[in-house]
Amino acid sequence: MLASKRNPTTFLVGAGPVATALAGALRLGGVPVLGLWARKPAAARAAGSIAGVAAFSSAPPDVLLEAEVVILAVRDSMIAEVAHMLIGTGLIGKPHVMLHCAGATSARNVLGEASASLGGIGTMHPLSAIADAKMAMRSLKGTVFGVEGDDVGRRAAGKLVAALGGIVLPLDGSQMASYHAAAALASNYIVAALDAAAAVLANAGVSPAQAAQALVPLAEGALRNVSAHGTTDGLTGPVRRGDAVTIQHHLEALRGRPELIEIYRALARRAVEIAGRIDGPGAPDRAGLDAIRALLQ
Repeated sequence: MLASKRNPTTFLVGAGPVATALAGALRLGGVPVLGLWARKPAAARAAGSIAGVAAFSSAPPDVLLEAEVVILAVRDSMIAEVAHMLIGTGLIGKPHVMLHCAGATSARNVLGEASASLGGIGTMHPLSAIADAKMAMRSLKGTVFGVEGDDVGRRAAGKLVAALGGIVLPLDGSQMASYHAAAALASNYIVAALDAAAAVLANAGVSPAQAAQALVPLAEGALRNVSAHGTTDGLTGPVRRGDAVTIQHHLEALRGRPELIEIYRALARRAVEIAGRIDGPGAPDRAGLDAIRALLQ
């Protein structure tokens, strides 16, 4: 199974941004995508139109018999149920590899009961914030994919990631929760931090639109610093300098907003830990770092 060098015939289940983006990106990468299926006809048609693949709704289609890989890009809570339903149709069995796209759980956890009826199972999770499927399907090249599963599932996921021009991050099933928590911190919670920053700017009379215009380029610059130098050497700002006076001013500005102070203190404590790693010429003032730690208690 999947021994040849050609890309495996693939079918997507789901019509959300991830399913749509993967269907379109795999098609553009030379993978024979037989189509996608979703329960809601309108959603399936819209996803198929964006991805440029056949769309099916109502009952799962007979074309599933021709697929080698079936990717379940559905809500995490629905993966096991959808897998059981598809196997129950008789359209999917030992000739098929089934992959899922959830990052927080292993293939064994969600597809374990189905594995006896399949040729292989695995996880293929794009480490990407996919909100706009049309945009994402053309920009997944270079994206890291968390991949785990049995040997057959890993090989199948690896072939598809290669076709996408992506990068395989090999994982063990026991590592999935840690992997996904890291992904949330690096993506979802950056959004939360920016939302908190916008709330602070609102105190200065800055509108949400103006806040985004001001803060997003700043965040992008910080990410470029991290990309070029890593988190330690990429840190800038008052904590990096050991400037306790400025941190005191920040905390005073947030007085009366306990929810924002909590976020600020948690992130600032982490920044102090990062700054503490810096040594040699240009290292932050150690007394200043100690003073910041005291302020953040």
